[in-house]
Amino acid sequence: MGNLQAVTLAVLLLPAAGATVLGTGSFRLPRRAVQLIGPGVVWLAFLCVLVLLADSLSQAKAHDFTYWTWVQSGSFQVPANLYVDRLTVFMGLVITGVGGLIVTYAVGYMEHETGASYARFFCYMDLFILSMLLLVLAGNLVFLIIGWAAVGLSSYLLIGFYYWRYSAVVAARKAFVMNVIGDIGLILAAFAIFASFRQVTYPGVFASVPHSDGFTLELIGFLLLVGGIAKSAQVPLHTWLPDAMEGPTPVSALIHAATMVTAGVYLIARMHPIYDVAVFSHYTAAAIGAVSALLAGFIAIVQTDIKRVLAYSTMSQIGYMFLAVGIGAYGAGLFHLLAHAFFKALLFMSAGSVIHAMHDEQDMRKFGGLWRDMRVTSVCFLIGSLSLVGVFPFVGFFSKELVLGDAFSDPNGGGFPQVLWVIGFVTALLTGFYTGRMWWIAFWRPASPERPVEHPHEAPRVMMVPVVILTVLTCVGGFLQINAGFHPGWKLVEEFLAPAVGPLGWEARGIEYLVTAATFLLGLFTFWLAYYFYIQPRFSIWSARVPRLQRLLEHKFYFDELYDALFVRPLDRAALAGDRLLEQPVLEGTPEEVGVVATSSAAALSLTENGYFRAYMLVFLGGALAGAALLLAYRVFT
Repeated sequence: MGNLQAVTLAVLLLPAAGATVLGTGSFRLPRRAVQLIGPGVVWLAFLCVLVLLADSLSQAKAHDFTYWTWVQSGSFQVPANLYVDRLTVFMGLVITGVGGLIVTYAVGYMEHETGASYARFFCYMDLFILSMLLLVLAGNLVFLIIGWAAVGLSSYLLIGFYYWRYSAVVAARKAFVMNVIGDIGLILAAFAIFASFRQVTYPGVFASVPHSDGFTLELIGFLLLVGGIAKSAQVPLHTWLPDAMEGPTPVSALIHAATMVTAGVYLIARMHPIYDVAVFSHYTAAAIGAVSALLAGFIAIVQTDIKRVLAYSTMSQIGYMFLAVGIGAYGAGLFHLLAHAFFKALLFMSAGSVIHAMHDEQDMRKFGGLWRDMRVTSVCFLIGSLSLVGVFPFVGFFSKELVLGDAFSDPNGGGFPQVLWVIGFVTALLTGFYTGRMWWIAFWRPASPERPVEHPHEAPRVMMVPVVILTVLTCVGGFLQINAGFHPGWKLVEEFLAPAVGPLGWEARGIEYLVTAATFLLGLFTFWLAYYFYIQPRFSIWSARVPRLQRLLEHKFYFDELYDALFVRPLDRAALAGDRLLEQPVLEGTPEEVGVVATSSAAALSLTENGYFRAYMLVFLGGALAGAALLLAYRVFT
């Protein structure tokens, strides 16, 4: 047990050490050392998580490792503890495994960075990995909040890595503000939990849930949900996600594939004892996920930046995860989290290889012809795209079928999950269409006259090896879920996670063949349909027939304009009014007036200092006479 406790602590200490060394020695470390330390500490942490996996496979028991007492006041304690169960191990494998591939890929992608910027980038990456690991390893709400806030800080640093670009600074600030809104929700939820239960550790909180009233749990559930939807970019706190594309492509892969945006899904799964009782907040999470998936699917149809298409795709797929955990299908939601980490990291990194070859051009309309010039990258991107659409036998087919199948089969939701299934089904068709549009335009159609490079080349080996590994995982990852053949069910991941998040909640189901076939075939059909809309000339101007819809989607349903009108402009006007009415006349004017009075008084008094003896004697006599007059008046009147 002592060795396991040390291994758990090492999972955090390794990326912490890497971030510290790279941050403090950025000007002195040789480039080769940076290339070894940056991804190396993440891979060592991955090995430590494998040790935890081996222990969790041998026994399903959770471990609560307390290293010291951090805060103590009377009987109340906040221990410095790490909580390890199968959910922790699952998330740790995703963060360190997929994260390790992304950081390794970044060694080649960021090769053009010089001097301290190269080490600074990997310092931020290791800090981000550390923050996510602290978030999932935290054994109490205080450490959870620290990890949650640290993820927001490190994402701010990574999104704004190119700080000399105004657009990157604005995007980083926007992400930070949106995430702080979520942080406030999480902090208020922690205060509500402490006020109600007088507990901050997970075992203590979960043991107190059965003794709490429904209103308190619903309040806690909604406050936790605010934190989750901000971090996972769900409606209405989603507007930061596409702007986060200003960061380097490895940052996009790390934030949008495996780690940050899945934190909200993890939070709901971790707090499932609360959500299993707080029915309204639970189903609210599912509804928000379904709406987010649908809206993001529509917006992705008109995007021209290849990374923004993938960003809205991420928002949509996270919506599927929220839908699943919102109806209590935690295993399905978490398996889709794993599948999404595989194929979305693959898509971002393949897109990064294209952008790298195209001299940082991201407008996919200026690509074309890549199937001939970059065959390996094109095949990898195609596999990731088909997995995103949900085509058999790729991992996305298994995970998406599991989510939609559980929604379709849930007998406990009174028809509500079936409504969500309809939304998820329509979103799957949209996914096929915008994904097909992206692939046909960028890779299949003839090379654009505006293409910045006539003969693009494949990325170097250090970038392609992680891409190929993720391609293999995307191809075979779905079979991680199968333990009983193709029928009567896929349960391996669900069975592994059951001790941490509980069983499904209803009888194990078989595959609804008709529903599964409809989702798979129609998604593949819309992928192919995009070819006729965007490659065949007779359908190439379809958007001109519905210009209002085109504008609506290009403006992303006017969420940014709405927030600008409701919050940004009124606050700007209030700030200007405060500057005019308070700042300048009072806060700035008062010290200035005091200075003017002091200066004029000093000037008047300086007239008495003229250097003439008679003037000084007159002042002395005047003072003596005034004193005598005051003394005489006192005698007379008293």
